[in-house]
Amino acid sequence: MLKKSILLLTLLLMLLVFNFAPGLAQTATPVPTQTGASSTVTIFMVICDVQVVMNLTGTMLTGDDVYYQVYNGAGGTGTAITGLRRVNVGGVFAFSETAAYNTGTTVAAGATASAIVTIARESNSANTSYTTTVNDLQDGCAAPQNAAGTSQAVDGSAGGTTTTAATTTTSTSPIRSPFGGFINPNYVPPDDALVVIGARTGENNLPRQETPGIIFAECNQYPVALPGIVYDSDDVILFWSWFANTEAQVQDHIAAVNYAVLYYDRVTLPNITITPIQLIDGNYWVFYYSRLGNLRPGRYFFNFKTSWDIAISDGYDDYGPGTANQRIEGGCGFDVVRDIANREVSTNPWPYNIIGNR
Repeated sequence: MLKKSILLLTLLLMLLVFNFAPGLAQTATPVPTQTGASSTVTIFMVICDVQVVMNLTGTMLTGDDVYYQVYNGAGGTGTAITGLRRVNVGGVFAFSETAAYNTGTTVAAGATASAIVTIARESNSANTSYTTTVNDLQDGCAAPQNAAGTSQAVDGSAGGTTTTAATTTTSTSPIRSPFGGFINPNYVPPDDALVVIGARTGENNLPRQETPGIIFAECNQYPVALPGIVYDSDDVILFWSWFANTEAQVQDHIAAVNYAVLYYDRVTLPNITITPIQLIDGNYWVFYYSRLGNLRPGRYFFNFKTSWDIAISDGYDDYGPGTANQRIEGGCGFDVVRDIANREVSTNPWPYNIIGNR
């Protein structure tokens, strides 16, 4: 299961806002109220007519990221004119990007626009440790102050248009594969990608992914995990994952968790494999997967439900009885179609052989 990619600082932060004269962008720097390590960000934003120049510097702890979204009113009010962006940085950083507003959107000269900026968990923008707003009067544009990078939409798609040759590249997919790397590593979901309940229908406009058949069990909740066109010649593997701050916390999860991953809420997955616990980018991961092989053409939908026998912690949140996260539910729907090359394959009769015997 994808829970994130992590860590919020545990210390409280407070904001010192430095107001500049009209016509200049604002900066804002969170200052920890206690001693100890914390994530910090200094913001210098320039509102242009059709784009924003976002300059960020600071120090980011492992698992924290910066998020921002631009609005056409002051103080984070009005209409959002960009999507919510995630800036993937770590350690001491200096980041700039020039990001276009939504199609057809402009900020008139003399008007004030703003951005809401947060520090939150990677791939979980709702879990914030710090939030502020910055305003700027649209009185012309400016060049980025730092080496240019590229933010990501919260669903994993790349965003922003950089104006200098220096770029920072990151995977457009935040969903790790049990076999290393990420699934669908260069897939950018369309802006109107929707959560789908039930199987996805038809091949029109569906991509053929770079990791065909490697399917995330909660794909309906994450547009970047769209399975795309799956052939009956693909080796279909359904997977999910969990990670925590320590190896012991992953062991606690394995001991207490109850997964119910069922074909149409009816048939259990065969031969679920649990990988060894792995240290990846400062956190400990375990992956679960079921190799289904060459499936018959047809529609497939998997319900995904998670609960725990006792309360556990991943080092960042608590899960299970008596916590705010007593259960997690999701699912994934996709179609399997005949291989376009008409290659002959021996398909797995599962789950039809089980349904037919009931």
